[in-house]
Amino acid sequence: MASVRLETPVARLIEPIQAWRTWTLVGSRDGTEVRVAPIAGDGKPWPPRRPATASCTRHRSHVGPELHCTCGLHAASSPDALRRTRDPAVLGTVGLWGRVVEHEHGFRASFAYPQRLRLVCYLCFSLWGRRAPGDCEVVVRHRGGRMVPLCEPHLELSRRYGYRVPMVLPARPVRSALLAAYAVDLLGELD
Repeated sequence: MASVRLETPVARLIEPIQAWRTWTLVGSRDGTEVRVAPIAGDGKPWPPRRPATASCTRHRSHVGPELHCTCGLHAASSPDALRRTRDPAVLGTVGLWGRVVEHEHGFRASFAYPQRLRLVCYLCFSLWGRRAPGDCEVVVRHRGGRMVPLCEPHLELSRRYGYRVPMVLPARPVRSALLAAYAVDLLGELD
């Protein structure tokens, strides 16, 4: 996918531009209700079937994103820019629109909504570059609803090293619930 470039550092867009994001995954005990949530920030899940809306917690007097602030819904211009993300559970493309600020490696926007999503094993994701992140076979559910997708080899490695795995769910129904909640398609495999 070609990188998007705005004509000015701050633009007002009616049509969404496509960018990349990672999220954490939260959900019900049985995995039938799942949502994506920001890895950093307030951690509130993104609303399903309606856009996420930016706000500024530092300067309530302006509408985000402002050029000289850090507010807004963040997304990267390419998946490569996300390689250092800490503990991602979901990778996807996102549509950004409204007031959009462009930066060297991505964007901040007023509004965003997921377009395509994929569960990712965070251990495979951290090795991305040496090999593409593979499919997740299981989702480990922790207290508080946090969910961690893992490939089978990394689940077994975790068990071998004594990491306590609280509850393991099959990934396929969790993935289906996620795609249905946001009414989006599955993100294809990455190279």
